[in-house]
Amino acid sequence: MSFTASLVSSLTPPSSLVSSLSDLPPSFFLGTSLCQPTSLTRSRPPRLSASFVPAAKAVSLATAKDVVPELAPTSASEVVSSFYAAINVHDLSSVTDLIAQNCVYEDLVFSSPFVGRKAILDFFGKFIESTSTDLQFVIDDISTEDSSAVGVSWHLEWKGKNFPFSKGCSFYRLEVIDGKRQIVYGRDCVEPAIKPGETVLAAIKGVTWLLQKFPQLADQF
Repeated sequence: MSFTASLVSSLTPPSSLVSSLSDLPPSFFLGTSLCQPTSLTRSRPPRLSASFVPAAKAVSLATAKDVVPELAPTSASEVVSSFYAAINVHDLSSVTDLIAQNCVYEDLVFSSPFVGRKAILDFFGKFIESTSTDLQFVIDDISTEDSSAVGVSWHLEWKGKNFPFSKGCSFYRLEVIDGKRQIVYGRDCVEPAIKPGETVLAAIKGVTWLLQKFPQLADQF
């Protein structure tokens, strides 16, 4: 209470000052200009160009960009499955992007591999012309563990029924090229129409004996 009282008393003008002001002539107050209230205007902040980014925000954006993972390309098994699906519907245009420009494709029915996208597409183009969509590749099993290599076992069906001598297995190696996972190597091993059975063992034994006697023959293979 004593603090409040002393504060009030210190703010109250002394009586001598009040009496002095009352003795001033009226002309003293008439010469004083009165302050008229003015309307306040709110100044606009300077406009920033679209390319301007505050330093602190730029740092946070750069950091966010670093922590956001890039979208992974389609998995290797999905690429190979799409390859078979496109062949089944005779859609070569969909096959094109799945095959690398310098891909090498071996079908062991043929004596030499198909090298390059164009040669491979030409081969499958002839295959499509020789068949109908009633003949379908059916995937029995496909590996999904690896992002760069895929193994597939498959067979052919004609209108839902097994096609004779059509079992096969294939191997594919893939790489990411220009952001797309593509086939860079393929090999097809198809069930033979003639099944020699144990005759194959006899043939292997004979070839082995020849190589042991004449090792230079290996250079001919």
